[in-house]
Amino acid sequence: MKPIHIGILIVLSMEIFLSPIRSADSDRSTEPVVDQRQTMIGGGLNLDDTIRLALNHNRSIQTILEEKTVSRGQIVEAYGYVLPVVNLEGLYTRLNEVPTRETDGEVVELGSLDNYSASLNVYQPVWHGGALSAGIRAAKLYRALSDENVRLVVERVIDTAIRSYFGVVLLEKQMGVQEEYLVLTREHLRDVKAKKRYGIASEFNVLRAEVEVSNAEAVLLQTRQSFHLAKHMLLKTIGVSQDSDIQLTDDLVFREFSIGADEAIEQALANRPDLAGAELTVKLQQESLNVAQGSYWPNLDAFFNYSLTRPDTYDPTLDEWTDGWRAGLSLKLDVFTLNRNGRVIQEKARLRQQKISSLDVREQAVYEIRSALSALADAAEFVETQKLTVTQANEGLRLAEVGYREGTMDQVAVLEARNALNQAKLLYWKSLFDHTMARLQIRKATGMLAPRIGSDQPETVRFDLEN
Repeated sequence: MKPIHIGILIVLSMEIFLSPIRSADSDRSTEPVVDQRQTMIGGGLNLDDTIRLALNHNRSIQTILEEKTVSRGQIVEAYGYVLPVVNLEGLYTRLNEVPTRETDGEVVELGSLDNYSASLNVYQPVWHGGALSAGIRAAKLYRALSDENVRLVVERVIDTAIRSYFGVVLLEKQMGVQEEYLVLTREHLRDVKAKKRYGIASEFNVLRAEVEVSNAEAVLLQTRQSFHLAKHMLLKTIGVSQDSDIQLTDDLVFREFSIGADEAIEQALANRPDLAGAELTVKLQQESLNVAQGSYWPNLDAFFNYSLTRPDTYDPTLDEWTDGWRAGLSLKLDVFTLNRNGRVIQEKARLRQQKISSLDVREQAVYEIRSALSALADAAEFVETQKLTVTQANEGLRLAEVGYREGTMDQVAVLEARNALNQAKLLYWKSLFDHTMARLQIRKATGMLAPRIGSDQPETVRFDLEN
């Protein structure tokens, strides 16, 4: 009858980390609590406060910040492949019967019903063809890449917040223009009705004035609806409650802004997070290739084992605790494997891809800068043109109203003059908005929207559109 083995195995593994790694992650022993509530705000809101609120409450930033924790975990994991691994192992085995052997007519038991063993095992990687150090460098590069990704998201949030803010301001200004125009059309309707009572105006003149009032009311209603929708979108971008009641305090104003193409490109190369991220991605892929090529070299590992057993491993007739240890070096070399060759081919191709992508990102940056500079020049000219147009339209309306009162001009001329002034004012505010957005685009194209971040606190980022 063969013996039946019933065993219990207990293994306790311990990884030995460097103390700086332990201290870097010790303050993150608990999972962060995600706040599901939304902040309620009210009262006046300027641009700086809008950006500050967005940086603190925008969900995209809260999400991307977790990448920094991921990168820290990857560094810890990378060191885990380099530093020693220690484990304790305990084993208890119960036999249904003890094997025996007959020697010189005497039956000798070879072992015991109860068998115990405990061991301490230490494993230390020594050299894996440079793959271990490449893994650590790759983890640190990923941490730097995650910082640039955070900056990229912060930049996008700032850009969206500013565009949303001034989009609301523009609609508010245009709504004010439409309200003024509605007041003028209603005054004109009253004036035409008064003239009709004295036989100076016809029923057609009244009908024409009423149509103009109806059109003005419809346009104002559409503008007001767009204003409310844009305001809700701004609150969503900021990340605060949709029930917040705010009044925007910053205005659309014209500010001179000039920068040379060479200076702008130099700033972009030094500050754009996508350019920095592209360069880091190339370096990261190079380390991936180094890891793959490391498999062409032998792996050298050190090991140590200390064990306690009962009965004795070498003399099973001795039923007492005995100990022993062994240590050595293990050398392994893969002579031939297609898996290794295939991986190296893939990593080389990916490296070439990343280099091409990096060049494309650089060319895109130069294109965006030159496009932004052209847009800025056109927007500045647009502002000056519309400023003159508003002045001319005001004078045209004054002359039309004087001529209408004196009977030298008809009603159509007055309505056209008022509509021309209304359109000129709308386009003037639009020109100021376009110029502000052109300045913003240059700041974004040069990478100056979001400074480099040295911590997890996005509220330390400040932005000044005037510079």
